[in-house]
Amino acid sequence: MNVEVLCRMAAMVLLLLTGGCASIPAAGPSQRTITAKSADLSGFSLIDVSAENVGFYRQTKDADTAGTAGIPPAPRISLAPGDLLKVKIAESKEGGLFAPLATGGTAFDNVRVDDRGTVSLPYAGRVKVAGLDITRVEERIRARLSGVAFEPQVFVELQSGRNTSVLVSGEVKQPGRFSLLEGPLTLIDAINRAGGATRPPHQVDVLIRRSSKVYRQPLQRVYDGKNEELRSGDEVILESNLKTFNALGSVKKTGQVEFAVPNPSLLDAVSQAGGLDNVTSSTTGVFVFRLRESRAWQDELGNWNEGPAIFRFNMSKPETMFLAQAFGMRSGDTVYVTNAPTVEWMRSIEPIARTLSLVNTGVQTGVRLKLLTDE
Repeated sequence: MNVEVLCRMAAMVLLLLTGGCASIPAAGPSQRTITAKSADLSGFSLIDVSAENVGFYRQTKDADTAGTAGIPPAPRISLAPGDLLKVKIAESKEGGLFAPLATGGTAFDNVRVDDRGTVSLPYAGRVKVAGLDITRVEERIRARLSGVAFEPQVFVELQSGRNTSVLVSGEVKQPGRFSLLEGPLTLIDAINRAGGATRPPHQVDVLIRRSSKVYRQPLQRVYDGKNEELRSGDEVILESNLKTFNALGSVKKTGQVEFAVPNPSLLDAVSQAGGLDNVTSSTTGVFVFRLRESRAWQDELGNWNEGPAIFRFNMSKPETMFLAQAFGMRSGDTVYVTNAPTVEWMRSIEPIARTLSLVNTGVQTGVRLKLLTDE
């Protein structure tokens, strides 16, 4: 092969490669591609995060305050036909119709509420109890015995009922039905009886199905003080509500990452991604991509407008550590770290060097062949 031809081929290859460096594959856009004034950001606003504006994007509790507000308080359990009661009646002294209080009174077990909503007791007759709570039933029986028994004391206990339990299901370890007969039951009580949630509270929503209505709130809010007392017949369902961010580019662990805490900062997110790669990452090229930001840009009147935004952090400055700790991440955000300029240059020059090596080998081979031919 003619040496001159080989040299011309090498020159052409070099020209093609140096002219096409921008098309060399990469894990994502370079820092220059994102920040150049001529860059086409497809409607995204590029925001340099500083001490002056980080207050607009601080950590919030938006994720923990979503849901249905104002769950009605649970009323006392009211009796219904089919319920089974234990009634104890006592008088204040001996010699009356019922045993005195000092000896424990007279107990009537298995007193059932009939289909008319009444119970039948000696000397009190039929007493209407359906729709009443235990306290009202005790008052009504005591009123019936007034003038018959001496200072009667009445104690009523619900032994079993058709509708005196709550059902707990979904993201719990031991779903099941739990009785309210032992006393009032709150959301936390019911969840604990079901073995607790299978996921962290900030990744779970609680649904309370009550009659024809459904109430929803984050489990984290319940643990933060919004615990509610349950009603008989309530259904409690725990549903997974995963909150994640994406880690891409020059970080040690890429991919989709679940929030480890309810309201993570950018510093938390970077730590979850293993931190910046000490070899390849650019400390000036740390970005957060957000599809929906209420303070994306300001119009000529100074009003904030909503839109997609790209937040840039210069991690080479010590104060940026505090900014990253104050900046709040949201579910669906993407943390992207660009490669350092030297890494980009090495990646672009590598194929050129590889090609030059191949061309040089070809030239040397051609020279040897020509020498052999001349001989």
